[in-house]
Amino acid sequence: MLVERKEVLNEDGSVGYVETIFESGNILKTTYFLENQRLYIAFRRGHTYSYGNFSNDKYLEFENAESQGKFFHKNVNNNPKHPFRKEFTLYPNEIESVNKIIEENKKDEDE
Repeated sequence: MLVERKEVLNEDGSVGYVETIFESGNILKTTYFLENQRLYIAFRRGHTYSYGNFSNDKYLEFENAESQGKFFHKNVNNNPKHPFRKEFTLYPNEIESVNKIIEENKKDEDE
């Protein structure tokens, strides 16, 4: 489930990239770069991979899916259309920061 979405604009006003945070059992957050069609996925443990050839339409399908984890496993994981590479691992404080945003969102929904 989508918790937070932020579009970062280029100087010309077009969308450069989209950052999203999800409440998911497996996916923590993503960053999608429209121009180069590359999706970065940070998983719950902080391991971050990038996936290529990811069209804007495919990204919107992913973002709006009922379950991003299920969509990932069905359409992205081990799919030769989306070559991947490990990029980096988030620091524990970065993971904690995102988890706080998710927890605050849960509190807001309960009220």
